[in-house]
Amino acid sequence: MAAISPLNASLIFISGFSFFTGLFLAQLYFWLRTKLGIGLRKRYDLSRKDCSDISNKLVSAVQAIMCSVAALMMCSSCYKDLIHCSDPVTLFYACFGSGYFIYDLFSMFYVSTVEDGGEKGESYWKKLGRFLLNSPVMVAHHLGLVVGGILVAILRNPTRPADFIVGTVYLMEASTPFVSLRSILSTMKMKSSLLYLANGILLLLFFPLFRILNLVYTAHLYGLEEGMTVEEVLYEMPLGWKLTFVALIAPQVYWCRLILLGAARMIIQRKKHSQFRQ
Repeated sequence: MAAISPLNASLIFISGFSFFTGLFLAQLYFWLRTKLGIGLRKRYDLSRKDCSDISNKLVSAVQAIMCSVAALMMCSSCYKDLIHCSDPVTLFYACFGSGYFIYDLFSMFYVSTVEDGGEKGESYWKKLGRFLLNSPVMVAHHLGLVVGGILVAILRNPTRPADFIVGTVYLMEASTPFVSLRSILSTMKMKSSLLYLANGILLLLFFPLFRILNLVYTAHLYGLEEGMTVEEVLYEMPLGWKLTFVALIAPQVYWCRLILLGAARMIIQRKKHSQFRQ
């Protein structure tokens, strides 16, 4: 499939940004304006900031599911030819998904400013500066994915589109619903629930599987096709691909470490609680 035109790419990008922004605003309306939403806020003692954060995480989960479905479509159609096979879903979601990551930056900034306890009358520039300082990895990750989506759409080689490999990158989002659910359950003060425990176990399994091992396995499949080992694949990569690989892997290793530390703390707390009850 030929590269998408700048006009069509822009329209799809705007559609993605508008869709996810609208979904976020609809949830805010639910929490703040509807009888059911207000009732749930009282039941779980949720502040306006809590509701905004939950809304952000639910939109994130929706995007992750959409992205994972797109990834499965791409990988299933291109499995027999990792390099030369193309799928129209690739370009569409490169543009549509880029709209999500720009929305998410605005959404996270909004959540960080809702009842954040900052100085009264503090300017938005100061709030923005604090947000960027507090979340540098997340901001860099999102902007990097937007740039990656643009590069996929603009610099795509029609003779070697490598849509299977792009699909495996999209599949990294498959663990995001578990990350979102963990945050939502924590906000709703349900850390002691079995659901939180079960979700944590699944997160420990799926996060490294889809975010790290997934990319290594893709390098392995490419090596089989080209008669190379994984080490040779990584060594022979063009500089641009090497930088992209590192940019994708580095944040995942950082977040995986945080998840493991969180799991260790939860296990220690549960053991202490169990010993206290005995």
